[in-house]
Amino acid sequence: MKKFLLKILIVLASVLVLFCALAAFDVFVVGGMFKYNYQASVVDKLERLETVTGPKIILVGHSNVSFGFDSERLEEAMGMPVVNLGVHGSLGNTFHEDLARQNIGEGDIVVVCHTDFADDGKIGDYPLAWITVDNNAKIAKIIRPTDYAGMAASYPDYLCNSLFNWVTGRGNRDYEDSCYSRTAFNKYGDIERRPAVLAVTEDFFKDANVTVPGISEECIKGFNEFCDFVRSKGAEVVIAGYPVAYGKYSEFTEEDFNKFEEKLKAAASCDVISHYADYFYPYSYFYNTALHLTKEGAEVRTDQLASDLKAWQNAKQS
Repeated sequence: MKKFLLKILIVLASVLVLFCALAAFDVFVVGGMFKYNYQASVVDKLERLETVTGPKIILVGHSNVSFGFDSERLEEAMGMPVVNLGVHGSLGNTFHEDLARQNIGEGDIVVVCHTDFADDGKIGDYPLAWITVDNNAKIAKIIRPTDYAGMAASYPDYLCNSLFNWVTGRGNRDYEDSCYSRTAFNKYGDIERRPAVLAVTEDFFKDANVTVPGISEECIKGFNEFCDFVRSKGAEVVIAGYPVAYGKYSEFTEEDFNKFEEKLKAAASCDVISHYADYFYPYSYFYNTALHLTKEGAEVRTDQLASDLKAWQNAKQS
């Protein structure tokens, strides 16, 4: 029996050594294989966040933020530089908030545009998170201890994909004809390239499942902790609306969103500066999903946010 157990331990130890060797090879020889992926935009977004001096507007949220603003237009309207930190909803609310934490300064305005306040604070898609980190220590440190187990479990999948891309030469491709590419973003962090092939029709919204957001106690607790952190840096944080596709297939009413809005105002420790119904947009303003906007839609939303921010600033001064 002892000999059998010893053989099992030797096999397990050999597998562990081999795995560690492959991991070391991936880190020190292969390097990142997703440098032009959509997720790699995080590198550029963080660089802008860290290099913009003076009070700035920081846009926080999921892909509705990256596909939903004209930051240069907002910058001109508000007289403040803008940093768009929107990435991907499957990374979770907390990940996006933690991106902003990397450089919040006095006088900054952090604008949060989450599409719900009901997640559990963890990353929702760990393989996607690995592609986002992709051998970048600066991004890796953003991962919270609560996500370590999930990240560890999904690492073999990332390792295999990384090694496969290296061996086949498929890694680090720049997909110049896609919106899901690092090069599709402009210097502010906005998606600028929207290939027409991904435009949506009205019929797309039959099954788009556009619903009223949820609110959970766990999510609000984490969000309010983030608000406390922002204020500790001499900055301010507000919640703003996100684009809601509204048309003949909608199974909700303005009153449904008004109830959500009132509940959010009561739960959040910061100001909700938007009336969500002001962000109800026709289907023609949407691009490739029920949360991404066309260039025209992004301009309309940007103007609405600027109006909301100015109204909030005026109310504070009065």
